Amino acid sequence: MERSRQDEVRDRMRDIAGGDPGTAERALMSRLIRSFLAKTPGAVDRLGELLRGGDPAELRDHAHTMKGSAANIGAGVLAGILAEVENAAREGFVPDPDVTLGRVAAEQALAFEVLERFAAELESS
Repeated sequence: MERSRQDEVRDRMRDIAGGDPGTAERALMSRLIRSFLAKTPGAVDRLGELLRGGDPAELRDHAHTMKGSAANIGAGVLAGILAEVENAAREGFVPDPDVTLGRVAAEQALAFEVLERFAAELESS
């Protein structure tokens, strides 16, 4: 059975803060999510630049960093896409920019919806 994006995020936040987070832990989780939401669009822009003409080594490093950020917040599908980019770049191959950015954008939208909802839930409790 495939886990939902919401389950992935909740499980990751539970790993960070424990099973019954207090006020401080909820605030920390909210800050982590809000930081990811704020920084990811710029990182995706940079990913696009690198896909369209950057050095494969730079692309590999950037995709690796983005992958780690996505995984750390529980956005596993997005992390998986970025792992594919990282692995291709490691082999010296730059994936098709339009296809790759389309996949990243689609998954980013789905992940952001879940993350926004979860951050709002944390902030209201």
